[in-house]
Amino acid sequence: MPVAIDTSILIAAEKAGGLEVVLSGIEERIYVPAHAAAEFLVGTHPPVREDLRRRAQRLYEIHIRSMVDSFDESDAVQLAALNAELRRTGQTMKFFDAAIAATVLAREDKLLTADGDYDRLAGRIILLRA
Repeated sequence: MPVAIDTSILIAAEKAGGLEVVLSGIEERIYVPAHAAAEFLVGTHPPVREDLRRRAQRLYEIHIRSMVDSFDESDAVQLAALNAELRRTGQTMKFFDAAIAATVLAREDKLLTADGDYDRLAGRIILLRA
């Protein structure tokens, strides 16, 4: 079963100096959902320090870009269903997190995260912690 990487893992990798630090021990195929890549790239723009921005962009270009997997029609259908379910139960989820969760749900994959936002989906998503 493939493992999707959440944005929190990409941020941890950037701070640690590389993906291999946070991905050690994972044997399955690893991919980055398109929305995790987008959220990571959004985060590369605010840093005031140019060196931090360059470091994050370099990590993306060298290691992350080749791992990004497209958001497809089945992922979109799952995102719509997840949003409807959350609304029905009076819950909300940030857009990028919902899109990442939908991708994992649609594909029945695992999710590697350091973020507690996905805990409400435990039982439906296999969560791995870094």
